[in-house]
Amino acid sequence: MKKLKYVILLFCLMFMISGCTKKEVEKEEVKEPISTSTPLLLEVTKEGSENILYLFGSIHAGEETMYPLPNYVMNAYKKSDIVAVEFDIIEYEKDMSTQLSLASKMMNPDSKTIKDYIDEDTYDRAVEILKDAGLYSPLFDNYNPMMWQSLVENAVIIDINLNTSFGIDSYFLKQAKEDNKNILELESAELQYDILFGFDTDVQVYLLEQSIDGYELSKSSLKQLYEAYKKGDKGVLEKVLFIETEEDNPYMEEYNNQLITVRNINMTTSLEKAFENGNNVFCTIGLAHIIGEGGIADLLEQKGYSIRVLK
Repeated sequence: MKKLKYVILLFCLMFMISGCTKKEVEKEEVKEPISTSTPLLLEVTKEGSENILYLFGSIHAGEETMYPLPNYVMNAYKKSDIVAVEFDIIEYEKDMSTQLSLASKMMNPDSKTIKDYIDEDTYDRAVEILKDAGLYSPLFDNYNPMMWQSLVENAVIIDINLNTSFGIDSYFLKQAKEDNKNILELESAELQYDILFGFDTDVQVYLLEQSIDGYELSKSSLKQLYEAYKKGDKGVLEKVLFIETEEDNPYMEEYNNQLITVRNINMTTSLEKAFENGNNVFCTIGLAHIIGEGGIADLLEQKGYSIRVLK
């Protein structure tokens, strides 16, 4: 049974610390940009229908050098009536009321602090990671373990000089708004908060400890994933993202089930409805949802849809 590796949220969840970057790099002389990446784009069709569903796996942070995107991607976007995303993060970032209401989900109950859940050595290592990335504040001691785990993952992203400003889904959301295209939210910010902060405390602590213990490995793994993403080789991406395992780990089972499996099924249903309503749909969501066994492409293929890679 292929299972998702424990991967950075960059490939499966839009919840991130937006716009953070470790340092500003001195800009070189501006040159005419050219397309240098060939990310994976899947075309989904069904016999008897003229509609097309495009599945473009997103990475929620990136580099300016990823742009412009190649013509085959932009042409698919232009042909589409609807842009489907996990949720509209642009509107969410304007909505202070929703942000404040969801912030309580990050906090520990009963006036506890993070030190009530992890030992001193683990805490000190986490603080060191966050300070180095410019993310630490003593106020974070009131955050729950899952929020600390998210902060550590954001530190990984900062450390390898990726930035949420250059995320794929954010790029297409901005384009869709400029072009007055319809936007389909497959989820919501509230749903993603509920998933992320809804894990039992034991699971949250385990995931935090894994993030800290594997911090250096996460940086090298994310670099590998990012380079594979830019090249767009489906086989390589699946090898990097997925592993064969017979090991039973109830924490990882729950993590993968809630973060990937259940969401894939629900998003597939929503995409099918949009497709069946006579729309061409350009879907850009976390890559980990699209490829591999149980991914959206796989689920659609099982239902009789045809899938092909576009270049």
